Amino acid sequence: RTMIERDPAARAEMLSAWSSSRTLLLDMRDADAFHARRLAGAVNLPRTTMSGRLHELPPRSRPLAVVLDPAPVACADEDAWYRAQLAWFTADFKGNPWTLRGCVVGDDALFDDAAARSGFPVATGAVIPTARGRLWEPSDNVARWLPEVEARMAHRWGRGGRLLEGAARDGGASSEPSSSAASEPDNDDDDDDDATRPLCVDLGCGAGRDAVYAALRGWRVLALDSDAKGLARCAALAEAHGVGNRVAPVRVDLERTDPADVFATIGSTTSWASLVKRADERASAVDWASLVHGASNDGASNAPPPDVAPNVSKNPVRAVLAVRFLQRRLALALPSLLPAGAAVMWFHFMRGAELTAVGRPNKAKDLLEDGELGRAFGAERGWTVVSDGATKLPDGRPVSEFVAVRDGSCESF
Repeated sequence: RTMIERDPAARAEMLSAWSSSRTLLLDMRDADAFHARRLAGAVNLPRTTMSGRLHELPPRSRPLAVVLDPAPVACADEDAWYRAQLAWFTADFKGNPWTLRGCVVGDDALFDDAAARSGFPVATGAVIPTARGRLWEPSDNVARWLPEVEARMAHRWGRGGRLLEGAARDGGASSEPSSSAASEPDNDDDDDDDATRPLCVDLGCGAGRDAVYAALRGWRVLALDSDAKGLARCAALAEAHGVGNRVAPVRVDLERTDPADVFATIGSTTSWASLVKRADERASAVDWASLVHGASNDGASNAPPPDVAPNVSKNPVRAVLAVRFLQRRLALALPSLLPAGAAVMWFHFMRGAELTAVGRPNKAKDLLEDGELGRAFGAERGWTVVSDGATKLPDGRPVSEFVAVRDGSCESF
């Protein structure tokens, strides 16, 4: 059971321990109270918004400290008020709890007394979305390989106005002095250069952590999935971090859609209407064609753009991400669909996952075979396979670590 520390001296000691250990901080008070003053480096997820936002929490193994929303004066049962907030961290649908390092009530005494005693910095004022801290993390594979591929392909993709300066730095985003978050690349540059930023396609994007991570690094991201709820979360996460104008979640059934149609549509101004389940079910106000082709969003209509003949020679895709997603026909078609200067990073469960204690996925159609992608990309001229190995999750399941770049001589697409 997690105890709420109330003793003034003990609370000061707790804050000192959080500071020295660089513990992640979550503040569950409402946004107004958070902006008025907060422990520097804390991330705000108000208690009233927690439902549907567990994907914004850190991995369960990362220690987390929580600032609770104070009970109102008229509250008849303070213990129940705080238990309800702590219940979010006891377990998820898999029965795995988060690792709580401690919790305190975010009352005046926390800031006036405990923070002052411990020397923990207190920040005030509204938080710029692009400097907003994050507790969540992208997938380990994406965090490792996206910066490496960016560095390898810098001669094609560029820096500065196209990818953020210092993009190779890792860590959470926060402009405040903090014990709990390292710096993300500065994202205060003008949006005028967004049309020159390279385009990343996130296949099976889910709730969008990898898509938003890429956008924070300076990419334009087309996030594709068939799940409307996941796409809505992706859009909300992008907005929360100030990159909503760089992420376009689009609902499309990649299982039933011909891969050539998907990438021909991306490479032209052809409407998605024939591909999405319904043209008005996109989860973002960002118009996909504006994001892909760099047109202004000012006054843009949500109506699909007029159909024109696809032009693959203008394919703008520079990176394709797939994490815990497999559509075999699409994966094997990518070598011939992507232009020179493109990269593919595919991280999915491999044969052998069915033999672990978890035992899932266990169908052949849902598992990559050893060397399967390497053979497909190796057979197409111009591709270099950078990595064709595997890593293991903590539960023992093998995950592909496949990375390929089309940086060699090949036909002009």
